[in-house]
Amino acid sequence: MRKWIALFVLVTGLSILAGLLLAHHGRGATYDMNKEISLKGTVTEVLWRNPHIAIFVDVQDGKGNIVKWTIEHSNITTLAMQGYGKATLKAGQEVTAVVHPAAKGDPVGLCMKIIFPDGREIFKRGAGVD
Repeated sequence: MRKWIALFVLVTGLSILAGLLLAHHGRGATYDMNKEISLKGTVTEVLWRNPHIAIFVDVQDGKGNIVKWTIEHSNITTLAMQGYGKATLKAGQEVTAVVHPAAKGDPVGLCMKIIFPDGREIFKRGAGVD
């Protein structure tokens, strides 16, 4: 009987852990992975922290209003392995962010890459370990 209880506890624990891990990385529910959009704007802040860095960009919409976008990227370790650091992107820089937008239409996106006005690309998702 103890073996069955121990097995039940083990299976239940692993199932809960697997669910939590999949929920955290289940980007398909958060972002429209079938759609990519380009956002031209000004970086207002970069939060260099785990579990994912966050890039905030002010983007002018079609009516001239400023929309504050929050863009998620990988973790610090992954980006550092690709050669990026805290000083790579700074507030005040003009950029075009290519993102998978939020599935529900909120001004939130998953970063695919950042393009500077001179055409240089940084933070390219899939450029190495991701």
